[in-house]
Amino acid sequence: MVNVGIMGHTGRLGKPLFDILNTHPAANIVYTESRKEGIKGILSDADLFFLALPEGESEKYLEKIKDKRIIDLSVDHRCAEDWVYGLPELVDKKEILNAQYISSPGCYATSIILGLAPLKGKIKNICVTSSSGISGAGLQVQEIDNFLVYKEGRQHKHVQEIEKFLNEKILFVPQRIDVADKGIVSVMFADYIDNDDLLKEYNEFYNQKTFIRIKENIETRNVNGTNFCDIKFLKEDNKIIVVSALDNILKGGSGQAVQNMNLMYGLNESIGLL
Repeated sequence: MVNVGIMGHTGRLGKPLFDILNTHPAANIVYTESRKEGIKGILSDADLFFLALPEGESEKYLEKIKDKRIIDLSVDHRCAEDWVYGLPELVDKKEILNAQYISSPGCYATSIILGLAPLKGKIKNICVTSSSGISGAGLQVQEIDNFLVYKEGRQHKHVQEIEKFLNEKILFVPQRIDVADKGIVSVMFADYIDNDDLLKEYNEFYNQKTFIRIKENIETRNVNGTNFCDIKFLKEDNKIIVVSALDNILKGGSGQAVQNMNLMYGLNESIGLL
């Protein structure tokens, strides 16, 4: 049994994280802390801490838990050299098993990196557009119809981690749908400099990866409420289009953090998530 603490357990990522861990057969929540509900439990009782905090807030808590194992769901440490980038399908599981500090990837970054990883080194001139429900901004569904394009080009905070992992520059146009709560659909366009059988390549690359599904149809209703990422692709001459979908709160947030916890403690990565 893993004794866990959660900083920020009442937020948009913290609440579903709490719900998953509260029913997880190998987790015991012994400490919670948030501005809304204060402190409950004894900090020293926890072996692992989840930081489900707004950007820039993690450092305020690190000093008092620096000797513990930590999974940070925020953007704060995703490109830090002393933190393992916790994308379970692509990072050596021994790194996660032995890590003290794990930075859980961003929701946009997860959808894009998982979509393009099988083609790493074989694509150039990458352009991406992603559409997300409003929960990705930590907000609630709005009543007035609105699509918002923001931080286009290379401005968005997830671009750095995407480029670092793929070792390619990208142009990125994120879009927020204010009347939808959850879900991300990312559409990736690139020049493809090989002639492989793409279905075979993707199936082999993600063989036995529980949470990756190669699909003919992409709809957020098929992934929302799950830890799955669905992927499809289309090749036309030397151009390729890859489409991925996931729940930005789960596979793009709390679910992936628990997936990392499972691997940190030598458990089956799907425990508590299926």
